[in-house]
Amino acid sequence: MKIIDEKEAWIHTHFFVDSALVTPQEQRLISMQVEPELRQMGIQYGLHYEKPVNPDQSLIVLECIPFEHTREVIKDLINETIKDFPSRSANPPRNVVTKVTVEGTESTQPQ
Repeated sequence: MKIIDEKEAWIHTHFFVDSALVTPQEQRLISMQVEPELRQMGIQYGLHYEKPVNPDQSLIVLECIPFEHTREVIKDLINETIKDFPSRSANPPRNVVTKVTVEGTESTQPQ
């Protein structure tokens, strides 16, 4: 998983990730890794998670708009935390069987 876009919206910073789902366990891991670092930088606001309009993306929301340099540090920290998480598609590919052929069997049709 990785951050593919970021946007400032009113009083929040939105980080869009390339996965349809960030599981509750992954959310806890992200918060455990990132929020202490936010406190070290003097940011007292946390993260929350939302589902944007695009079904193949998820949203990690920082509840403030930091200065650009600080935002890049936070983005790098989130990317480092989520790099080993799997990206999940909203519509995973399906295995479709179109024809089954069994070799070595004779036809048992009546004559």
